[in-house]
Amino acid sequence: MQTTTDKTSESLELPKVDWLDRESNPEQFFKDLSYALSEYGFMVLTNAPGLSDEFQQRAFKEVRGFFDSPMDLKKTAHISNTPYFRGYSLPTPADRGHGQVIEAFQYGFEQEPLCDFDDKTKPIHHRLFRGPNTWPDDSSLPGFRPLIDDLNGRYHKLTHELGEAIVESLEEDVASFREYFDFENPDLAASLNHNYSLQAFAEEDRANVKEEYKKFSSRRVGAHIDGPPFIALLINDRPGLQVVAGEGQWIDAPVTCQTAPGDYHVPVIPGSVIVNTGGTLMHLSEGRYSATLHRVNTTLIPDGETRVSMPYFLLPKMEGDLIPFGKPEASLVGAAGYESGRDRGANASVNRMGTFPQVTRRWWTEEYEELRQKQSAEVEAETQAAFKLAKERGERFKQQSD
Repeated sequence: MQTTTDKTSESLELPKVDWLDRESNPEQFFKDLSYALSEYGFMVLTNAPGLSDEFQQRAFKEVRGFFDSPMDLKKTAHISNTPYFRGYSLPTPADRGHGQVIEAFQYGFEQEPLCDFDDKTKPIHHRLFRGPNTWPDDSSLPGFRPLIDDLNGRYHKLTHELGEAIVESLEEDVASFREYFDFENPDLAASLNHNYSLQAFAEEDRANVKEEYKKFSSRRVGAHIDGPPFIALLINDRPGLQVVAGEGQWIDAPVTCQTAPGDYHVPVIPGSVIVNTGGTLMHLSEGRYSATLHRVNTTLIPDGETRVSMPYFLLPKMEGDLIPFGKPEASLVGAAGYESGRDRGANASVNRMGTFPQVTRRWWTEEYEELRQKQSAEVEAETQAAFKLAKERGERFKQQSD
């Protein structure tokens, strides 16, 4: 990975795709969709169905109400209470050397377990991804669970509708999407994130945090691609999200819902949702649509404020290979760094284990030790493939500007 100084592009912005064009101007819709995902790997979907400003305002009010609750109440839904990686995780320590302070709430579909979590005769993804959510006390937060159930349903519907449109934009059979995503039998890893501003750090540490965000390749600021999902959806109410556009260039993403007065340095686009390519789509499209490095930049969250975002990662079915669209069989190594024969259920499971060590230490220690080395190599392969495709995009940008 590079060690160049960070550059932030002031001339580039994430492309917009208007959902209403799908019916009124389909030619424009598919042209915009293809351009956004091939040249950026990110887009802003405007007029997003089910995600009006009215709904988003209600959603952020309920979610902020949860995060603003007393710690004792939030801990009633602590993520380590069950093995299913559902519930609340405490703020990351500001002194651990990372560039983010974040607390979160993980949720999925309310499902019965497929088997006992410690039944090692069953695939690990059957043991880990299917189970009940962990909720805080209903009497103290009566609107929280209904809101999350509502949000989940809206996101789920949009993921399938947009996913099929993406496959159509690739001029592939829309039925191919349904082979990997069963609407009635889904796997999900969704989150509510609460990021703190630079003021959460001790004054003497703030300069170091700023320096880390100036490094393109710093591992301390959470820069990553989203490997497991086909696409990711996200609404947010403060600036902070940044996306790599060309090689070494960061774009500041817009805000989809403004919940506090004041002016931001990024646009506010009510009723929109930010969409990005996941590793699954990068592989299935053979790199035509590539995953893109992105991060939350703590230094961009306004002083004295916090940032709430609600990312949604619908996962493909985990049995069998991911065969690129239109191909009779998977090649050994695709454009996404994906090797055929991968245990995708194990990959997705160990991804959760590494993200939430407090759950892993209690429920999944043996499994994590067995799986993490291979998963780390797979993540690195996908990340390097994304870098390669980013370089190619960067060269196209240069040629267009010459």
